[in-house]
Amino acid sequence: MKIRYILFGLILLLSAGNLFSQTNQSGKLIIPFLDSESQSNIIVSVSDDFGSGQPCPDEYTNTLSNTNLFTPEQQIAIKEVFVKYKNVTTNSWPPGTMLAALYKTNLVIKAMDRMVEAENWIARFQYTNCDAHEEIRFGKGGILAKYRDKSNDGYNVYIGRTGGGSVFRFMEVKRDLINGRLSTFDDNRPQGTTWDYRLADFSNAHLTEYRRYTNSMVIGKFLMWNLQNNNVILEADFKEPYDFEKHRTDLRMLQQHP
Repeated sequence: MKIRYILFGLILLLSAGNLFSQTNQSGKLIIPFLDSESQSNIIVSVSDDFGSGQPCPDEYTNTLSNTNLFTPEQQIAIKEVFVKYKNVTTNSWPPGTMLAALYKTNLVIKAMDRMVEAENWIARFQYTNCDAHEEIRFGKGGILAKYRDKSNDGYNVYIGRTGGGSVFRFMEVKRDLINGRLSTFDDNRPQGTTWDYRLADFSNAHLTEYRRYTNSMVIGKFLMWNLQNNNVILEADFKEPYDFEKHRTDLRMLQQHP
């Protein structure tokens, strides 16, 4: 799980570039970055990344305010997280916390036939007003945060660089497993060569991806959008719980050994 967590930013960026419209031998639309043979219980109705996509129905409008995708409580929680990490650094901690540990780590991985060294500062915080803790990884490409209460419920957050802009991914967690919504937002305002996650603004950002999970398995609706026109470029329904990470072909590529 930790390797997947550390590789999250790389996987996310590769996923965005590896989608293309695809069918299997029977002519059924499939999700191209998943094993085709594992998709018998997935109904794909749109797969059009290299095209302009299809007009988005009102029920799937890619905004946080869409109550078909998020409950009012989830909207409030995500808005609060948008703001929470704007000023968090190794010297500026989340409100209501005390620093429990701080250390530096290096991880060397093979990606796209080359070795990549990822240097991270890892900070662990304990909340003083409730029985909760948080781990935040700070790197050149952004931050990864894991918030947990005493029941191991909480969320994972990734804020990273994509092109000239910024990406924000939020995952709901229960019992230390992904449960609920996984949502990705994009702030496409360019920052140039001096990119900083603290300068990203997701208050009016649009969704680029939406999934639902039960016990770390994808179930139900999976959507992706084209931010140039907000059309749907991928729409799929998972009819039964599906091990998304197990069947990812881009994840396997990253985990290949030299």
